Amino acid sequence: MPHPTGAAPSRPASRRFRLAFPAILSLSLLLVVAEAWNEWSGRERQIEETGIAASNLARSLVQEAESDFAMADAALLGIVEQVEAEGTAAGTLAPLLRLMRRQLDIQPKLRNFSIYGPDGTLALSSFPSFATGASIADRDYFARHREEAGEGMLVGTAVRSRLDGEWIVTLSRRIGDGAGRFGGVAVAAMEIEALSRGFARFDLGRHGSVALLRSDGRLLARNPVDEAALDAPMFRRLPGDPLSEGRPGRFHYASPIDGIERLGAYETGERYPIGVIVGRGAVEALAAWTVRAALRAGVVLLLAGLLVLMGHRLVRQIRRRREAEGGLAASEAHFRLLAEHASDMVSRLGPDGLIRYASPAAARLIGLPPRGLIGRPMEALVLPEDRPALHEALAVAGEPGRQGEVTCRVSRPDGSVVWLETTLRRLEPSPSGEVHGYVAVSRDVTERRSMESRLAELASTDGLTGLANRRRFDEVLNREWRRAAREESCLAVLLLDVDHFKAFNDLYGHLSGDDALREVARAIGETIRRPGDLAARYGGEEFAAVLPRTDAAGAREVAERIRGAIAALGIGHEGNAAGHITASIGVAAVQPHAFSAPDAPMLLGAADSALYEAKRSGRDRVFQAPPITVIQARRVAAR
Repeated sequence: MPHPTGAAPSRPASRRFRLAFPAILSLSLLLVVAEAWNEWSGRERQIEETGIAASNLARSLVQEAESDFAMADAALLGIVEQVEAEGTAAGTLAPLLRLMRRQLDIQPKLRNFSIYGPDGTLALSSFPSFATGASIADRDYFARHREEAGEGMLVGTAVRSRLDGEWIVTLSRRIGDGAGRFGGVAVAAMEIEALSRGFARFDLGRHGSVALLRSDGRLLARNPVDEAALDAPMFRRLPGDPLSEGRPGRFHYASPIDGIERLGAYETGERYPIGVIVGRGAVEALAAWTVRAALRAGVVLLLAGLLVLMGHRLVRQIRRRREAEGGLAASEAHFRLLAEHASDMVSRLGPDGLIRYASPAAARLIGLPPRGLIGRPMEALVLPEDRPALHEALAVAGEPGRQGEVTCRVSRPDGSVVWLETTLRRLEPSPSGEVHGYVAVSRDVTERRSMESRLAELASTDGLTGLANRRRFDEVLNREWRRAAREESCLAVLLLDVDHFKAFNDLYGHLSGDDALREVARAIGETIRRPGDLAARYGGEEFAAVLPRTDAAGAREVAERIRGAIAALGIGHEGNAAGHITASIGVAAVQPHAFSAPDAPMLLGAADSALYEAKRSGRDRVFQAPPITVIQARRVAAR
């Protein structure tokens, strides 16, 4: 109770007077410490988000690199099998060279194929003119192939080619002679400049970098390009350090090449001993956070200073008026002022989920005045499909000592949708046991979610045609295979190749070739319209499609429509017998059964064989692969 004017305060009141200013000073320091903790947490979140984005990009790039290496490996295997079957006599060189150059046409990152004899001397190269006598006998991979017969494809280091002096990564396979002895090595040279150009597609800032490494840490390719660093170890071997031990993860590291500190991630390949490290300059990645933190810290320090000043004045007023209750009311009003000026939306929910209080930030975040939210259930603001996640977060927050977190979409009055990241905490019950509900703190993360969605889209889309890329095609094919096996439904695959497309590029130029591929992709996309179907660019001038719940007859009908749509484009092509661009299409269909062969790669292989037959039979046609069971029987008989 306030004392009458002139009356001396009671002993408890005097004690409160003495403790009032130190308490306010402590609260100010607590506010500063809390803001410092909040800013540090924001910095850690920014580092985490940067690491997640880098990890997603690194995973995508290492999968792309493995896809390129797998295609090169398949080409090497074909060359090795042909050499082992027919040798390198003069009469067998022409078909072998045609095979090499055909593979180079569909794999633009490869520079050349070469065959070296058992003494390491060059026997054959895909270069139009090459000087015999070049030797790789001193190369590590040659020695490994010579000594160990069981090696598959070896990924070499970054070296200068002894054929033309360019920087390359060597991919090699052992060649055996008829008696199983060492007969030489087949080498595919992957152009490092082409790999670096592929990395340059992604904007990681002025100090960002992307590097392709071997699992032993040796640098194979990098953007920005630094030839002096090629084949150098990217990290020192330090016991217990995950980056130096080549384990995937996110890191804050200093580059051994240029000394720049970066935030990034490292992902390793599943099939080949390679990895990709993606990093953004730490200063650049944290620049926006630094500016925001400085501004908020200045505001908090100013508010803390004002708090101390106002507290001092408040104590003087309390002493003057001897009203402890008045001082408490002033302190509560001040803290309410701080809450009203917070950038995040603070709201209080009752035990029934109805909003009892909302801060002014609600008008900026969700377009509704705080007063208009009072009495409304929080779930009414959230889109229906996100409400289960909100219910789950409320259930978690209802447990003692835990907080619920949810990211959900909210529809604004103007029809726009924003993503809100909300943290929910239960208010402690009063001494009487009354439950007060929850406190929710919400912030706008729409821009972050949009960036994450865009990165995911870029990782699965072909940049030239806008169709799905090879990685996305493989994911969908495997997923639909499993679905078809569960449902015992049909699944079909189409493989399409634009006829004589290399001749088109030679006649009209690569820019016109790119335009033609875009038009072909558009015709394919407009023909394949069902929601579950997927059209993809398979590589070079090859396209592919997955057709769930489609039998062989239906797949052939779709293929014929695609072939007709491409012919109807009327894109002139003097190098093609039809006078315009046409396409050959291979079709394969199967009804998978769980826990039984065939498998998805066999279906894809059947479509590829059908495509080969379509081209061999004169092109501009659709060829239907025989049933998969027939193909299996033929393979068994061939053994």
